[in-house]
Amino acid sequence: MNSRADHAAPAGPHPAVEPLPALTALRFVAAAYVLAFHFADRRFGRDALPETVALGYSGVTFFFLLSGFILAYNYRRVDLSKRAARVRFLRARVARVYPVYLLALAVALPWFVVWTAKATPPLQPLMAASAVLAPLGLHAWVPGAACALDCPSWSVSVELFFYALFPLLLPLALRRPGATALVTLAAWAASTAAAILVWNRYAPGHSLIDPGPGRAAILAQAIKYNPLLRLPEFVAGLLLFVLWQRVRLPVPPLLAVAGAAALVLVALVDRIPEPLLHNGLTALVWAPVILVGAQVHSGPLVAGWFVFLGRISFALYLLHVPADALVSSLDRAVLAGRLAEIPWLGLGAATLLSLAAAAAVHLLVEEPARRRILRPRSRPAAAAAVPSA
Repeated sequence: MNSRADHAAPAGPHPAVEPLPALTALRFVAAAYVLAFHFADRRFGRDALPETVALGYSGVTFFFLLSGFILAYNYRRVDLSKRAARVRFLRARVARVYPVYLLALAVALPWFVVWTAKATPPLQPLMAASAVLAPLGLHAWVPGAACALDCPSWSVSVELFFYALFPLLLPLALRRPGATALVTLAAWAASTAAAILVWNRYAPGHSLIDPGPGRAAILAQAIKYNPLLRLPEFVAGLLLFVLWQRVRLPVPPLLAVAGAAALVLVALVDRIPEPLLHNGLTALVWAPVILVGAQVHSGPLVAGWFVFLGRISFALYLLHVPADALVSSLDRAVLAGRLAEIPWLGLGAATLLSLAAAAAVHLLVEEPARRRILRPRSRPAAAAAVPSA
């Protein structure tokens, strides 16, 4: 005779796994890199930025790779072909993402209204559509809407697409990693080559990273934010886990590979097509960094304060643009623009506000909401009294 415990649902969405605290800390490094890129670009201009800072947008590639790696690590023993397991997985993803995501959209709404009102066709109606699409996580699919309401939120829209495909992709990566890698590489090469051709044909002379208003901006968003074009980065993260599971490469060579790749990309940045650089090529740097982080269990990366910064990194990533907008708005309204004349001071103020807001939201919103959503549902008393067979 089986007991009730034999049929009980698992305590969590996946079996317990050993924490990888260094990877949590590295999330903060990537979020801070994106923040530095946005804040410095806004205050000093793209031409004044060193190439190492100008590549800060590549922190999103790190997040996509890490997402695939961590999800594969957590769910490698879960049979996601079962409906109950998929429901638990999706519930855990909603708990992890949506509380902070919806809050960030709400916080950014005033500036969204102002910026949309100032925009002109054909961009304006697309931006306005983000008011409906962004809360549903669909705005990355619509160029013009993708970056309208709290621009960093586009990557959450892309992640939601990854989550939907994860139950199908994980078994492929685990059982046929070689074939999956070949298909993924071919898809990435073909889609990136097509993006380069289209960009050079229809937006010559424009920068993909900062295309300006108008049709070039819409085309740039179609290339930079499209979930299908970013999918190879997520699958690469799944495959990176498979590699790490089978072979533990030494840390010094991995660091050497990451450093060499970074030096080459920085040196050749003006010669590399922007769609190639933006949509995944920097994985050559980030992939070995992730492999290193997965093996580190001592030192500064696992210090409590650093891991805490990693835990607030999602809130930091989503809130830093509204925080910067608030600093600029207060500067104009209260200080008559004096802060804008001292770029480093404005950058520091926006950074401190972003960190404080991220810590507060993590402690007061993100974690309590996640625990509440994941709280086990109590069974009706009558159902619990039915004996098992």
